[in-house]
Parts: sequence; structure tokens; C-alpha cells
Amino acid sequence: MRATTDALPSPPDSRPARRWRLRGKMPPSVRVLLVVVVAAGAAVVAACAVRVAGEPLEHGAVLLVLTAGILLAELFPIRFPGNAEETSFSTSFAFAVMATHGPEYAVLVASGCLIAADAIRRRPAVKVAYNAGQYAISWGAAGLAYLGLAGGPPDELTALGSTELLALLPAGVVHGLVNGSLAPLPGVLLSGGSVREQLRRDRGFVVVTTLLLVALAPIVVVVAANDLWLVPLFGVPLIGIQLASRQLIMDEQRARIDTLTGALTRRELETQLGRRLAGHGPVPAVVVVDLVDFSDVNDALGHRVGDAVLTTVAARLAVAAAEEGPVARVAGDRFALLCAAPRVELAAELLARVLERPVTVENLELDVRAAMGLALGPADSATQLLREAEIALRAAKDRGQPRLRFEADLHAEAADRLALASDLRRAIGAGELVVHYQPKLDIRSGALAGVEALVRWDRPGHGLVPPDAFIGLAERTGLIRPLTSAVLGAAIRDQAAWAADGLQVPVAVNLSARALHAGVVAEVRTLLAGAAGALELEITETTVMRDPERDLVVLEGLAALGVRLSVDDFGTGHSSLAYLARLPVAALKIDRAFVGGLDAETANRSIVSTTVELGHQLGLEVVAEGVEDDATLATLRALGCDLAQGYGIARPMPAGAVPEWAAARAARVSA
Repeated sequence: MRATTDALPSPPDSRPARRWRLRGKMPPSVRVLLVVVVAAGAAVVAACAVRVAGEPLEHGAVLLVLTAGILLAELFPIRFPGNAEETSFSTSFAFAVMATHGPEYAVLVASGCLIAADAIRRRPAVKVAYNAGQYAISWGAAGLAYLGLAGGPPDELTALGSTELLALLPAGVVHGLVNGSLAPLPGVLLSGGSVREQLRRDRGFVVVTTLLLVALAPIVVVVAANDLWLVPLFGVPLIGIQLASRQLIMDEQRARIDTLTGALTRRELETQLGRRLAGHGPVPAVVVVDLVDFSDVNDALGHRVGDAVLTTVAARLAVAAAEEGPVARVAGDRFALLCAAPRVELAAELLARVLERPVTVENLELDVRAAMGLALGPADSATQLLREAEIALRAAKDRGQPRLRFEADLHAEAADRLALASDLRRAIGAGELVVHYQPKLDIRSGALAGVEALVRWDRPGHGLVPPDAFIGLAERTGLIRPLTSAVLGAAIRDQAAWAADGLQVPVAVNLSARALHAGVVAEVRTLLAGAAGALELEITETTVMRDPERDLVVLEGLAALGVRLSVDDFGTGHSSLAYLARLPVAALKIDRAFVGGLDAETANRSIVSTTVELGHQLGLEVVAEGVEDDATLATLRALGCDLAQGYGIARPMPAGAVPEWAAARAARVSA
């Protein structure tokens, strides 16, 4: 067993002057332990050297082969995932030396190989000295146990019997107990932990592993005694075990460290958080950071750019949180910071600050918007605390807040949201969606120019639920596509029913970003087979700028079907005018935020006037939404706007009320 003292502090560099400074930093208890162990080990080595001095060396070739085995095994130790100690097959070869040449040679050869291997691996001198002393004491104690049970080695190797070979097992127990007790002591003394607890935890592992390695020693002895040249063949399975252990370490590393960003994985964060919750450290808190609308980066610029953004963000978060705690990547575009509960607000502020600067990737400056959820311990488990932080994150995003701390009432909100998603999925299939229609007027003539389909949800026990309460949920849960299909189907059917009553009216349906996919062209083509009038699809500026080239192909496919396209909420997005000119759209809808207060000379009046002029220069019809009164309608007429809709004209109404409203409007216009 290769239990070494890596817990001792490493010197800052290899210059001798620094080593003496390291000694000055050691606590007195560690210095005393170091001196005692090194001195005792040196005494054991000296005693063994005196006992073999002047005696002829028997079976020198066997000793040479076994020594080579010890050295090579020491140079390539085996590490176990989740354990700081090293295991080496040098133990098997060293016990073989004890059986063939006696405990003295086992002490001398094993200690010498250890020192040589540590020197080759450039371990600090203080660690080499302690490890050598610890090893010499362990082998000396094992040797005494062996001598007491088996006596000295036989003159002829072939004379080795069951007594000598079986004596290796209790000697191995002694070696494991002594070695397992001495190895962790420096680290425990440096950290101020419990010596008894550390010994209780580590000693069993050391003893069991040592016994397994000792069990191999008799086989080595028998092979060496009969056919020495076969001993190197032990290297074949040992190399396989070595490679397997390295693969396990690599797998564990991948499980602990995110390969893309270098941050911890969610599993490792939960492990460390669980230790904190168990009382190992201050009361913990978690900050979960989500990159808002990050999917748009992947959609518009590709995953390579998206990965570069994630890597940059992870590096910034790690630097900002260096004094707080580790950062982990817990989902695709979501990170989490583990910190002390009293410092959680400060930690969140530090993270927010480093994300304010744009991320530059391939000469593009990308603004990164983040939302955060905070949760403070104590908690029953790491999973619970992380879940609470993610609940707070979702609430922050829903409320449009940059960050939010978890409170108990958010649990109820999360449960309601989950129930809402489940009910919405069922409602789409059960026909609980109801479509209302808001008329659009031709401003010049005052005649009905079309209607816009606006979905409502007739939720049992809740009445009509407005779209703001469930459209965002549908976007996040992937239900927006079947929901859009249901609205399109209802609009086409209602339009056909109006036509049967003699009312021909165009109908417009909103098409969200996530519903604008290649398959929508075929879907609309099928629906148009039952249409009895013109169909218009309204898309937002954000939608058309998400992935311009791909979306342009989809929009052109829709336009080729005879579908009229319009840009909704114009003025609130970031669309390029050059790109807008390429779109196969027929109309711009000015957002309601600019339509209010047009009766006075305000900035909104200038914006609307400019937009109307721009739209007409591009050959587009201009629609104003959010018209609340006749004065606004008169101003829009003076500015040259083409169409208008809003509560000042008519509220959204059920499909059955549209013909009656249209007839009343026609009568009013003709009068």
C-alpha cells in the first residue's frame, strides 16, 4: 500500500532557501511528528543495514528482479476514484523479498525504491523524508511480525513452505495498520481535524488493500523460486490494472469537471454542497445563474459561437467567485455558485457585475443577460437547496426581475405552474382553447379590413384565462407549436363559417418564434385547403432576427402559398432596415407603446410619423394597434396610417359575434 503524505504543504518552488521557509510555516506538532518519524525510520534502516552487513548475498538475481518490480510499481502507482491515497503493487514484490531474503532486505530495498521513485517524481524533500521514515517503520514492524511467526528466510528458495508464506498475511496486517496510521497524521494536524476520526476512516481501506496485495506475494515467490524469467510477465496484468485505474480517474474527472467550460459538474456541486449541509463548513447558499434567451445565440450564430460564449461566461464567473466558492455548470446555459449564506447577496452582485460587459466572439460583441435565483441553507439535501434556487430563478424570469431569493410561497407558485403546464397540454387536445377576434379598421374609409385571432383558455374552474397567463409557459414547455396549430385551425374554420353567412374577412394569426419552423409551411398549406378567405401571419421583430437566413426561407415559403405576412410590435425589437427590406412582408404593425398620446406633439408622434413614412417607402401597409379613442384614430388618419385596431374600436369578441359587429359597422359607414 502506498499511503503517502501529500497533505503536507508543497514548497512554492524548488530553491533551497524556500525549503527552510516552509519549515518555519509548519505548526510545532507537525515538525515534531516529522522529526520523530524520520529519526525512527532512519534507525530502522540503520539497524537493518548493520544486520546484513558482511553477510553474503544469496539469490542475487531474484533480489534484483524483485527490486526492479518494486521500483517500477512505485513509479506507476494506482489511484482509486474518490480516494486521495495511492496503491502500488510494490507491496506484493516487497513482501516477496521478505519471504526470499528476510525482513532486513525488505526494509532496505522497499525504502530505497521509495526514495528513488519520489526523487524521480520530484516530490518535495520534506515529503520524501517523511514517506521514507513512515515506510521504514511500517516495514520494520511487519518484519518483526514475520520473524516472530516464520523465523528467517530458508537457504533454498524451493524450501519455502506454507508456514513462511502464511506468515506474510499477519505481517501484512501489521504493515497496513502502521502505515495507515502514520500516513494521514500530517494532514490531520495541519487541518486541525480529528486524528481518531481520520484513522477510523482510512485505516480499514489501507489494511484491506494491503492484504489483497500481500495475497499476491506468495505467487511471486513461487514463480521466482522456480522460473525467474516468468516474473516480468506479472507486468502484463499489472499494466492492465494500471490503465484501468487511470481510465477510472479520467471518468471521475469528467464526472467532476465540465469538459467544455472547466467548471464543476452538477454532481460534484451537489457532493460539495452535501458536505457543507452536513456541517463541514459554514451554512451554505446557492446562486443559480441562467443566461436569458441563450438559445437565440445558438440558433442565430451556431453552437460553436454558443460554446465560446459559455466558456467565457464560466471563466468570468470563476474569477468573480474566487473568494466565495466553486462555480458549476448545472445545465446547458445555467451555472451555480456555492457560497456562505451570509455572503449570498454580495456573491450575486459580483456575478452580475462581471456579466455586464459584452462577450466578444469572432469580432462580434454579444450582450449577455442573466437572471439569478438564490437559496440559503440549511436544507434537507443538496438537491432540495438547488431546486429552491431554480424555483427562485424561474420566478425571477417570470416577473422580469434580475434576481430573486427563494421564499416558501414560491413553492406554491411552482406547483401552480406545473399544474398549469399539465392542464394546458390536456386543454389543447380537449378543445378548451377559445379564439376571440379583434377587428381592424381601414382608417380612411372606416370599413372592416380584417380581424386578428387572439386565443383564450376556457380553463375549468377558472373561466377564460388571458393569453399572457399561458403563452410564455407554452413557449418554455414546447407546447407553442400544437397551440399555434390549434389557433390556426380554429381561425380557418371560423373564417369559413363567416363566409357561409356572407361575410368575407381576412384573418390574422400570431406566429411565435418557436412556431416558425420548416414544417409550418406544409402545415399551413394543408389548412389553406379549407380556407374561405385571406390568411395573415404576424411575426415579431425578435422572431425574424433570431436566425435571419433560415427564417427567411420559411417566410418565403409561406408567402409563396399566398399568405400575407406582417411584422408585429414594430419598434420594440432590433431589426435591421436592410434585412427588413428583404422580408416578404406586406405590413408593419406599430406597437401600442408608441400609439398612446398621439393627440399632442410628443416623441411618440414623431416615431409613428416616421414609421408610417418608412413603411410606405418600403411599399408596406402600416397598422397601428392599441387605439383607445377617436382622437388617436383621427391623428393616425392625419399621419397617413392605413389600418388601426384597439379597444377604442372594438374589444376582442367570440367568433359568433363578428358577423353582427361587421354588419353594424357597415351600416355606420354607409350612413
